[in-house]
Amino acid sequence: MQKISLLVFCFFLWSKSFAQDIRMLDKVRGSRYCELLVVKGHIGNLTATVHNTLGCNNCPDAAWRKLSATKLKKELAAKRVLMNGPRYFMMDKIGQSNAPKPKQDFDGLDMVERASLKVSLSMMRGKNHPYTEKTIHRSTEYVFNKGSEVYELVSPSHTYVMQSYAQIVDSALTESELPNLAAKLKLPVGWQYRVLKLSDDLILKTLESAEAFVIQDELDNTYQRIH
Repeated sequence: MQKISLLVFCFFLWSKSFAQDIRMLDKVRGSRYCELLVVKGHIGNLTATVHNTLGCNNCPDAAWRKLSATKLKKELAAKRVLMNGPRYFMMDKIGQSNAPKPKQDFDGLDMVERASLKVSLSMMRGKNHPYTEKTIHRSTEYVFNKGSEVYELVSPSHTYVMQSYAQIVDSALTESELPNLAAKLKLPVGWQYRVLKLSDDLILKTLESAEAFVIQDELDNTYQRIH
């Protein structure tokens, strides 16, 4: 089985536009999810269609382990199928403005197509470059509630808030370990890991087809830049 960490975020509820109220999926924090990225195209112009379990199931371990990226690649006529998970969301609410596609059955595991992204050759080879910013196009809103504890990476230029932690590199990692995660990280010079309790709601909104900027640490935990 191939496992890869990719900076992709896909969500369950939607509205027709950000001009309308977004229907939010509440109580998301701690929700387990997995993703499949189906890569097609040509070298230099590779695109991954992202399928996500959120809203379908909690990515049962037996079903996830049963999946074969090699088998799915053949069935889907793809350049490659990349497996991203399991992961756990850290925001309290998620909203999405564009309507999701119908559910698809991937060898017994239901998922929904949520996004697409450009795929580099290094991503195709399964290589992660920690603390390197990447760009994703999506239409989402994250809400971290007032009083929630959040985990940030602070670079000399930007601040990033953790949106999901992963059990890809460290299969035993849990939310209870996140306050002391700095001890496991090899941060670049001038960076810091910070734990905060929010005094107000933190809302990260990415308008239709706009850009979100994300990074990962060496454990494949994912953070989004706070604008």
